Amino acid sequence: MMDIVGLAQRLVNSYPHELDGGRRQRIGVARALVLNPKFIVCDEPVSALDVSIQAQIINLLLDLQRDMGLTYMFITHDLSVVKYVSHDICVMYLGQLVEKSPASELFRRPLHPYTQALLSAIPIPDVDYQQKRVLLKGELSSPINPKPGCRFAVRCNYARPECFEKNPELKELEPNHFVACHLAEKKKEEKV
Repeated sequence: MMDIVGLAQRLVNSYPHELDGGRRQRIGVARALVLNPKFIVCDEPVSALDVSIQAQIINLLLDLQRDMGLTYMFITHDLSVVKYVSHDICVMYLGQLVEKSPASELFRRPLHPYTQALLSAIPIPDVDYQQKRVLLKGELSSPINPKPGCRFAVRCNYARPECFEKNPELKELEPNHFVACHLAEKKKEEKV
């Protein structure tokens, strides 16, 4: 298993504190693979690693996915990682699913205001590119004792009275593109 995840045999008797973050992450991957899974949940798999090590771990995971037929569920806040590794993306806000779409569609045309704000925060490595940033204001709702209505309404730039009264249902507004937003539903109805 050490060979599969790219760890030298000389490290077989090492303690975790003797290894750097990338090697510890490889050990975590090896531990998961020992059980011969088909589905692996990766919770922030590269968040504490520097960019070059992140790329190595992500490439390892993608190679293992291809070679072993694995399915991953990536849980992360890093949207550049999400874009690189995902086929389908679910965006959550305070424990609720607000948008689900194929990755290419989500980055091309986000429909939920929270998704739009998240994507506007991704740095673009081009000094001439003028990114229009969506700034969120207001305080977070309580995830433990949420008020009625949409959990994002207090921070949404487009919130209407109905957003504070009724929680929007997750609906398929375009083929395989699901959104939980009263505003997105209204825009869709206006187009029809």
